[in-house]
Amino acid sequence: MAEIDVRDIRHVYEKGTENETVAIKRVNLTLEDGTANALLGPSGCGKTTLLQIISGLLTPTDGQILIDGEDVTDQSPAERDVAQVFQFPVIYDSMSVYGNLAFPLRNSGVPEDEIRDRVHYVADLLDLEDILQDSPAGLGPEMNQLIALGRGIIREETSAILFDEPMTDVEPYRKLTIRRRVKEAQREFGITALYVTHDQHEALTFADKVAIMDVGELVQYDTGQNLYENPTNTFIGHFIGSPGMNLFDCGVGESNGVPYAELGGHSITVAEKLHSRIDPSWTDCQLGIRPNSVEVAFEEPADTSEYVPASVNQVELHSGFQIATAVLEGSDVEVKARVAHDDPVDDGDFVWLKFPGEDVRLFHKQESLEAA
Repeated sequence: MAEIDVRDIRHVYEKGTENETVAIKRVNLTLEDGTANALLGPSGCGKTTLLQIISGLLTPTDGQILIDGEDVTDQSPAERDVAQVFQFPVIYDSMSVYGNLAFPLRNSGVPEDEIRDRVHYVADLLDLEDILQDSPAGLGPEMNQLIALGRGIIREETSAILFDEPMTDVEPYRKLTIRRRVKEAQREFGITALYVTHDQHEALTFADKVAIMDVGELVQYDTGQNLYENPTNTFIGHFIGSPGMNLFDCGVGESNGVPYAELGGHSITVAEKLHSRIDPSWTDCQLGIRPNSVEVAFEEPADTSEYVPASVNQVELHSGFQIATAVLEGSDVEVKARVAHDDPVDDGDFVWLKFPGEDVRLFHKQESLEAA
């Protein structure tokens, strides 16, 4: 297995021409040995380019790729012992499933008895035993992805396995099963894995840590929980979560030496740990809070000092809960709040919203004060 270091990687397509495109501006990233990682971001952010550079399919304009400390920037994928599973896997229909799994081992001159043991071990892990003698031609795309995965991990020398949007052609109802098997295989072999996707659900259910890219830059590399709770900037706050974080332009002020945020004419408490980082003279500030952190009272609280009155203008039904959108009194600020599926809320209702200080995230020039 392997630790992979991405050092100062920059890549430019058609450099020096009128079509010059900077796909990756400057990225540094370390994938620890034996970990499951995901590379997530919107289309065109540079994630596939970075994956190809890590795999050896593309040589970067600048920077280095190190595997266990060795500079492999100019090596081919085979020399790096890196396996890759593509969006549309290359499967040999002329061979059985067994033959497909055995192919890399036979190509390396491994004895047939060892091949047999290894094939059955991998097939059992991926639940392919019952179809080993079948032709892949009659199998669906989800099974072909598992065969491609098995072929990638069957060699003991494989240092890492890279997945490029592997669920593109898989039926939605089968994706969970495939992801589970992929994750089980990664854990069983302790292999370093990188899973590229634009789907945050896929990334967060597969990976120990997720690297998020935007316009050629690595924005944040963290656990799913930290990405959700402590985004480093407003892009991450909006991108992660369904729905994303409530984000508003806001003001900041100070009362009796205590900083606060100002939203739609209302004062919002911020966590004490942020007080020393806030400059009341700032103008370019943003307030963020997750919909599930907004507390909703359907009747006027006995103490309204920490609540903001609001009018509900939309209610969306989701699986097991509702998202209520409410406009803060005296403003045009719309706040989304998650409420239980059986809470009595409807368009036109008057409610009171509370923004718990510990759950409020404050940003200055789009960057989180938590990360400052």
